[in-house]
Amino acid sequence: MNQIEAILDVLSQKINHGSTFIQRRYDTGVAQFNLNDPVTEQAIQSFEKQFKLTLPSEYKTFLRLHDGAELFMIQGLGIELYPLEKVIEMTIQAKEDDLIHEDYDHFLMIGEMNEGYVLIQTEDAKTDETPYMHWMFHELSTEETDPIGQNFGTFLEYAIIAQGDMFWEFKDFSIATNTYYVEDYNSEEEVSKPRPIRFVDSVRVEIEYPIAKRDAYFSVKIFEGKQEKERLSSSYDSDSRFDKVMQSVREYLMAERFQYSSIMVFQTEHRFWQNEDETGDPLIRNHNPQRQGLSFNGYRAFVEEPPRPLPGWE
Repeated sequence: MNQIEAILDVLSQKINHGSTFIQRRYDTGVAQFNLNDPVTEQAIQSFEKQFKLTLPSEYKTFLRLHDGAELFMIQGLGIELYPLEKVIEMTIQAKEDDLIHEDYDHFLMIGEMNEGYVLIQTEDAKTDETPYMHWMFHELSTEETDPIGQNFGTFLEYAIIAQGDMFWEFKDFSIATNTYYVEDYNSEEEVSKPRPIRFVDSVRVEIEYPIAKRDAYFSVKIFEGKQEKERLSSSYDSDSRFDKVMQSVREYLMAERFQYSSIMVFQTEHRFWQNEDETGDPLIRNHNPQRQGLSFNGYRAFVEEPPRPLPGWE
């Protein structure tokens, strides 16, 4: 599951759950949502041929899921992402009306957000590594856009987190003045730009049981990625109690990059036991170590029904 799919999947769960009452800076109420059917590949190819460009990959991923959407709409305000046909219509009309200025014409008008247009700067969009999302008031032209400083995927994610509010202005909020403008002493360089979240496809957790049930510790290893790309991301000795072990794993996996990961948990008893008779060898072989493997589709599933300890270790 890629970033766009993950973001929209969580949003769909929120909508289906009925959690549509929102509060923004200037309005509060029950929001309306509409996610269109996917666009066709032919429509994307036709668009790129007509405008002689390649659409950003993340934006195309969105269109392949939904050819436009209305999100967090309250009394006409929120996020409207146009269907591809309307992108053509609005972009051409904007050029005719000089909203897309002839000297600043490397823009596509892909939607609206509150009282302005959402734009893609097509020169910057030639690589996904360059921020290309812009916004401008309805009354202005592309001579006076606000660079959002992100690509489409991160723009969509942050816009959803902000419930349709103009999140890029949040960094400018000042309690002293109660306005959304930067104080004179604040420079743009002082504000670090948000980084896109790199979601982890798969996580493997290995829990090795201790050699004794008292005064010994579980060993935990956490691997990220799939098969040949898998890497060890954490290794540590945890508590002597299983519930504390699971708490440590849960806290580690709370990071946003794991929210949509496939999580596999493997529990294994140690091959040796501590000899409690205090005679002979200090360790004796465990001839039939218990093993268990469980799979979870995402962090939420892992938290809702976490692994139980192996029999005899309750």
